[in-house]
Amino acid sequence: MAMTLTPQNDTEFETSGRRRKITKFALAGVAVLGVGAALTSAAWSDSVFFATPSKAATFELEGYNPSTLGWEAADTNLPGVAILLPADAIDAIGPNIADSYTVRVRNAGNINITLAPPTSTQTGLLFATPDPALVTFGSYSEFIGGFAQFPNGVLVPGEEATVEVFVTGGNWTGTQKQGESGTVMVQIQGQS
Repeated sequence: MAMTLTPQNDTEFETSGRRRKITKFALAGVAVLGVGAALTSAAWSDSVFFATPSKAATFELEGYNPSTLGWEAADTNLPGVAILLPADAIDAIGPNIADSYTVRVRNAGNINITLAPPTSTQTGLLFATPDPALVTFGSYSEFIGGFAQFPNGVLVPGEEATVEVFVTGGNWTGTQKQGESGTVMVQIQGQS
């Protein structure tokens, strides 16, 4: 004879089945939370650090002094500080005739220097009105390994550059400006 189990009431089977489902879902949630926690925490870690002494670069644009045959800082236009060129550097100026002199600069620092276009100020009767002499400049030529290169206006450390300074007479007639003199102060500025 087969034995049949009959629940005393239907709610007993419903409740125990429902409890099993809830328990299974709860255990699955714990397992997912456990895996998530394991992924976000590191068991090992390591670092590498570097330290170095640091200091600012040296920045110095020097000019060549033909009198001393050496390089000088000449950072101001004060007498005795500015490089004084020879008296005969520019002394053959005539009516619409130019005379010129080539000046040299070099990067004596340890970072690149970008050269600005040269500028000048003039004093004396040669540059006075009417019809003053005119000061202009050639392009920079840079010297790398003793050879002139195409100028780009940037001097790397140790590199030299030259620029020609021109002084051209005006539309002078007769004896106008003969024997008159003046002074040209040339400034070549560099920046990093």
